[in-house]
Amino acid sequence: MLLLKHIKGEDGMFNEEYEHLLKKSIKVAPDWLKEDVESIVEKEPSAGISYLISELFHTYTFGIRHILSARHLTSEWSQISRERLNIIDNNIDIIVALYHEAKKRNKRII
Repeated sequence: MLLLKHIKGEDGMFNEEYEHLLKKSIKVAPDWLKEDVESIVEKEPSAGISYLISELFHTYTFGIRHILSARHLTSEWSQISRERLNIIDNNIDIIVALYHEAKKRNKRII
């Protein structure tokens, strides 16, 4: 598991509570987010975290899916994408941890 060594408490010790909460958050992260992160890392194994986040935003920002959804008189995709963009925006630290886990799994496969 990823150790966030750069996050320190007031006394200079590692913030174990933050790491514990991050592990719990990863377990309950939405399946679509875990799958998207895994898929992007598999497609571009040498890409960094900024590329991953960019791809996640690109997947859920306004585009052809919204147009096709509107054409079929449904706003479902628009609502889903807004919710997912909100989750991405508010959980960058979890995405970073998922990225590192996916990179580790990808290295074991290769």
